Amino acid sequence: LIRRAICGLALVLAACSTPPTSEPRATPEPEASPSAVPSSAAASEAVGTPAASATDEPVAADPLLAVELMDVRSGEAFTLAELSSEKPVLVEAMAVWCTTCLAQQREVVEAHGLADFHTVGIDVDPNERAADLAEYAEREGFDWHFAMADASLVQMLTDRFGFGVTNPPSTPTFVITPAGDVRALEFGRVRSAEELVAELTS
Repeated sequence: LIRRAICGLALVLAACSTPPTSEPRATPEPEASPSAVPSSAAASEAVGTPAASATDEPVAADPLLAVELMDVRSGEAFTLAELSSEKPVLVEAMAVWCTTCLAQQREVVEAHGLADFHTVGIDVDPNERAADLAEYAEREGFDWHFAMADASLVQMLTDRFGFGVTNPPSTPTFVITPAGDVRALEFGRVRSAEELVAELTS
């Protein structure tokens, strides 16, 4: 009887015991595909960097036309691109002390009575100051833009047109068309009002 009881107890214990179950393995998350990487525009937006806009102002094709100049009398900032978009521009590299420049500018006054164009006088003498140039323009009665050339502008002009552009008595003069073309006139002589108009309208 005791043996039968022991066998029954053994059967009960075997039925109740179950083998340990293994926990389910975690499935690794898939790596991001290249297509999930944000675009540069989205990345810019995420860090607060403005993306390029289709409405941005166009940049002048010629870097010379994009240089910002400052009118020595009004303090107004302008570019040759802005002026040439309206009408032809006559540009003269000059200095206050240059009598040849003055002679050419007096012809420019006459030329303004014959044709419609902008004129810009750019002082290329590093020893002169904006106040001197403003006083010169007022004294002579010249009513167009006058600006000082900084070292970078002088270098740009020299690289493009040679060292003659820094020699005011050679009357370095340029014509800019409404299409944005820049043409240097022959250095070394004063042109009459009629010759200037012919250059501007050719």
